[in-house]
Amino acid sequence: MLFFPLGTDRPLGRTPWLNYALIAINILVFLVTERSILMLGDQMVQLQESLGAGVQRPDLLASWNDNLVYTAYLQPGYPRLHQFFTYQFLHQDLWHLAGNMIFLYAFGNAVEDRLGRLPYLLFYLAGGVLAGWAHVLTSASPVLGASGSVAAVTGIFLALFPQVGVEIWYWFLLAIGRFEVSAVVLILFRVGQDLLFNLMGIGNVAYEAHLTGYLTGFLVGFLLLATRLLPGEPTDLLAILEHRRRKAEFARLAASGPPVWDTPGGGASGVPGGPAAAPPTPAEAERMRARAGVMEKLADPEDPDAAVDAWADLQRRLPGEVLPPGPQLDAANLLMARGRHAEAAAAYEGHLDRYPSNAEAPRVALLAALVHARYLNGSERAVELLEPALEKLGGADRE
Repeated sequence: MLFFPLGTDRPLGRTPWLNYALIAINILVFLVTERSILMLGDQMVQLQESLGAGVQRPDLLASWNDNLVYTAYLQPGYPRLHQFFTYQFLHQDLWHLAGNMIFLYAFGNAVEDRLGRLPYLLFYLAGGVLAGWAHVLTSASPVLGASGSVAAVTGIFLALFPQVGVEIWYWFLLAIGRFEVSAVVLILFRVGQDLLFNLMGIGNVAYEAHLTGYLTGFLVGFLLLATRLLPGEPTDLLAILEHRRRKAEFARLAASGPPVWDTPGGGASGVPGGPAAAPPTPAEAERMRARAGVMEKLADPEDPDAAVDAWADLQRRLPGEVLPPGPQLDAANLLMARGRHAEAAAAYEGHLDRYPSNAEAPRVALLAALVHARYLNGSERAVELLEPALEKLGGADRE
């Protein structure tokens, strides 16, 4: 079975020119070095055959050492500084190149969009260096290829966009088609495959470099989010963990008694033992059911489209309706992730209007402003939202 990713459903805010340039450089270098690499491969086969027959071939060794392309391989026996960078742009054959570039295109575009061009370039090269160093420590064979760098890009994608959909093209026997899977499923499958193949010793592949790349990318992404050096998005790992925490808290509150947000003060009198709350009117009961239905859908991460539809239905029936702080923010984040930018902005602003003193209000204002500025051509509204929140924002959020 043959399969590879075509791309993701994460919308881009700008054209990822740097990632396109990295792909173009890899292809250009391959075209220039293909003949030399094929020759080196043939000579390696000859050397192995001669050694098996007990014959020394110093001429082949001398030819390798004089070959400019071979000196760009990463040599574990005597690694040179430049080799940690040059090996990243060399490929053994067309399949090796195609596999790396397809994954780089599928995941690198969104990562560049999220990090910015220069940070992405530095991250890409550093991921390749660390992956190469892992190979130097665990193997004696020269290595070439962008696999370590691409694995680092894939690893950070897992931290930044774990539930983003990835479109897969496949070819199995006579069947050809496409399907979509979440990024976390595809990437963890690739990591598990490399780990298994490494343990079984299958193939002449630098699996240690791949695994180091995955781990490096994931840890860098997680640390950037945890320290807020990189502003959060609704689809990143920390946002998903926070959503699940809120879901568990909502389930706990729901199990402990009737909802408290529709009865000011927690009851008719707000005092334990006070007079019982009056029965809700039919309109109030319908409103409570509608709100509870939306929150139930929001608490189910397996069907985000159902939650979006429930939210839209609520707004049609009760325009401007605002949920409790956590679910309201979850709804806004989900709308943003699904590309429904105008509705997301309205949901963020609904949160701000209803809960202006909420601890998350400054970051909610930032998110609403970003939606207006990036997607709705509303820079003036973005300024209006940011001005009162600016003094309360710090670190990467303020920057």
